[in-house]
Amino acid sequence: MKGPFEKHTGITGREAGVIILLFVISRIIIRIIGIEMDYQALYRNWQYLSVDTLRHDLLKGVWYDHTQPPLFNLLLGVILKISGSFAPLAFSLLFKIITLLNTFLLLRLLKENANHRTIPLLFSLIYLLSPATMLFENELFYTSLITLLLLLSCNYLLQYQGSGKPGKLLGFFLPLALICLTRSMYHLAWLILPWLFILNRSRKKEYARKVLLMGLVFITIVSGWYIKNSVIFGSFTTSTWGGMNIARNVFHDAVITDSGQIASIEPFSKISAYTNFLPPEPAAAFKGLNDRDLLQEMKNDSFINEKHAGYIAISRQYMQASKQQVRDHPGAYLKNVVQSAIIFFAPATRYPVNEAQARKMKYYDLLYSFNLSHLAEGKQERRIALTLSALPKFIIYLLVFFVIFRNWIQKKRITLLHLFIIYVIGYIFCISSLFEHYENMRFRYEAEPLFLILAAGVLSEWINKRSNKKKQAIY
Repeated sequence: MKGPFEKHTGITGREAGVIILLFVISRIIIRIIGIEMDYQALYRNWQYLSVDTLRHDLLKGVWYDHTQPPLFNLLLGVILKISGSFAPLAFSLLFKIITLLNTFLLLRLLKENANHRTIPLLFSLIYLLSPATMLFENELFYTSLITLLLLLSCNYLLQYQGSGKPGKLLGFFLPLALICLTRSMYHLAWLILPWLFILNRSRKKEYARKVLLMGLVFITIVSGWYIKNSVIFGSFTTSTWGGMNIARNVFHDAVITDSGQIASIEPFSKISAYTNFLPPEPAAAFKGLNDRDLLQEMKNDSFINEKHAGYIAISRQYMQASKQQVRDHPGAYLKNVVQSAIIFFAPATRYPVNEAQARKMKYYDLLYSFNLSHLAEGKQERRIALTLSALPKFIIYLLVFFVIFRNWIQKKRITLLHLFIIYVIGYIFCISSLFEHYENMRFRYEAEPLFLILAAGVLSEWINKRSNKKKQAIY
């Protein structure tokens, strides 16, 4: 007989006990070896408003932020206000809770998609005990939060898929809208396409109009932030950094010696480094709106303030320079895109911000993640190590997607959940390879639990087929 917990979640008490026990043991161990929450990221990270703004002018600061969607800065500010001097502990606990929630949500999805007694728990533990999960859990950033929102969305999509109740789609669309309001990479168009998928599938249902209206409501909410930025900053986007972001990929390994070209300056340099490319008062039009964040070159005393309004014009110039560079040297850009595509499959512990922490679990990371960079010295050796480290993940992804697409072609149908997961992973791979450099492994890891759902389904199907063949041979 099922207990109330299992009846509500589909997770047995034994499974929950194993997850909690291994979580507690593993987190005690990583704390002993010196891995802990990097609270200084609150002061250092480009994406965050100044700490004074977060504490005292949160709503104004978020409203006049042209570089990031509002949700994560809002979360940071609320926690700072509520927890006061206990903020480091509050952030640490919050991120640990998010990891546990992610693991339980993943297990629930796996139990519905992998017809096997042990695979769902095993794959949940693969996520829970991954060195990357442990490191991102101790990074004051939105990586784990995005994973949580994706898993919540998948859970409600699965419930809709099983029940056909349109109300479940509220739990699907809401996390997606929150993702768009957390990370600029998840563009408004990214929200529209899943809505169109489901609208197409439900076009003959009596509740098709509800699906239409529900999607339009969330699209309108997200569009509001784009419109706000367009009116105030002249940019229909959630981040004006697009030009600087793509410049890091386009001009990677390019040698620009002409100081008259903006590409000769490293993107995201101090605003004073761009004096020759700016009018005398580049942020004059924004005086009085949010001077602390829009007009000051530095924030929190000693860190570059990338939210300075002058970066709006600078980023546009980088975008124009990047377009010209691609037209003039398409082969060089293609080479950088290929490099970024390889980085996508590299161990997530290669993410530069976390590499110092990763060295504290060097041998575990080497064994678990095949992170060969721990054995490499020098730029060329590290590049070779990165490529070799990416091979296992690339092969696994290739095999799983081959089986998924083969089954799709043979059966001429695919579940909404699998279609959505393919869409999310494909979107992240394409956008991050084209527009980003050396962060792709982190972008992939945000959706890694979604891939585990596909992989577990493929593995369980293969095991069950072999088992059935053996039984038929015996009888």
